[in-house]
Amino acid sequence: MSIGGGYDSVGIAVIKGNYIEVRKGKGKIAEVSTRLNFDEVNGTTAIGHTRWATHGKPSDENAHPHTDCTGNVAVVHNGIISNFLELKEELISKGHVFKSETDTEVVAHLIEEYLKLGYKPFDAFKAALSRLRGGAYAFVVAIAQEPNRLYFARNTSPLVIGIGNGANFVASDIPAFLEFTNMVIVLRDGEYGYIEPGKVYIEKDGIPVNVEERVRLISWTPEMASKEGYPHFMLKEIHEQPFAISSTLAGINEKEFDDVVNLLLNSRKVLIIGAGTSYHAGLVGDYLFTSMLGLDTHTIISSEYKKYVNAINEDDAVIAISQSGETIDTLVAVRAFKERGAKVIAISNVIDSAIPRESNYVLYTRAGPEIGVAATKTFTTQLIILTILALRLVLPWVGWTRVSIGISWTPSIRCRGSFRTL
Repeated sequence: MSIGGGYDSVGIAVIKGNYIEVRKGKGKIAEVSTRLNFDEVNGTTAIGHTRWATHGKPSDENAHPHTDCTGNVAVVHNGIISNFLELKEELISKGHVFKSETDTEVVAHLIEEYLKLGYKPFDAFKAALSRLRGGAYAFVVAIAQEPNRLYFARNTSPLVIGIGNGANFVASDIPAFLEFTNMVIVLRDGEYGYIEPGKVYIEKDGIPVNVEERVRLISWTPEMASKEGYPHFMLKEIHEQPFAISSTLAGINEKEFDDVVNLLLNSRKVLIIGAGTSYHAGLVGDYLFTSMLGLDTHTIISSEYKKYVNAINEDDAVIAISQSGETIDTLVAVRAFKERGAKVIAISNVIDSAIPRESNYVLYTRAGPEIGVAATKTFTTQLIILTILALRLVLPWVGWTRVSIGISWTPSIRCRGSFRTL
């Protein structure tokens, strides 16, 4: 199991009989793996994490996974626990000894406390979750007395399940297990549960979720998530841009685009939101919509949404751009603008991710997995979607013709009974 994406430390925890073996340390993955012999750890149930510091300096002690006093509970975590100081003080007063400066460790000790009170592991896990306040988090927990089970929970931070053949996986992103399966369940906020080798169980508010209805087949292949002979992923993904553009064009749904065009044409103003590279794609869209159509369009960084939320109402449209569909700042902004009545259009690369699910309309890019930190093909495909939208907006009588060889769709203008391909 892999979760997270930082670089300051790395660690693994493996259930071995009636105890959990933990190996972790400060440093890059390859260096720590060699130093601590990750390849020599045997077991069938394991968790792992690569960390980017949020609480505490990079150190061996602050590396994930984190354990309780007994060493029988191990936790990996992405995100923030807002009330961890309050919980930590309470647990220290009950005799718990903390080994790290992180907020994550409180979860392991909370579960330990409930286990000591006689709770069964799943009930102890749920009781610990109920004590957490605020923040955005995703957890995976191993408990020694349940050697074939891993517990998980999601609140805003992304978490996905991979359905394998005799083995199941949970991770923060699909490529972590793509070598083993492309059948996935994208977890939703407030969901929690457990995986076993042949079982996935999900609950929300105590009510079981129908797992079979949630399984999705991802078209990505393991080769897409490998370097395929390139020295690094960024170079590979630069060279994949023509294919990513072709796939995005081929996947265009005419009706979905036309519905979005009609919405934008009838909106009072259009707000484009995004973070990082997606924000810069939004700036291009802003330029196209404003210069070509004169639409009242504004692009903002998602984290700045509070400055604009009171100026938005039910007559407005919001375009939310997110490669992963799970960008926390953008997701929070989407929810705020929807509360004001705005219609939201998602542009995302991941089917059934959080932002598309919570939007009114979805336009998918189809760039495949992007591993490199600097966006390449996903940025290009975002620009393709925005450009086609702009062309359809400026030419309301535009039709669609299929390009016969290889790559998919081009817009064309209907001119007095004839067609002219753009």
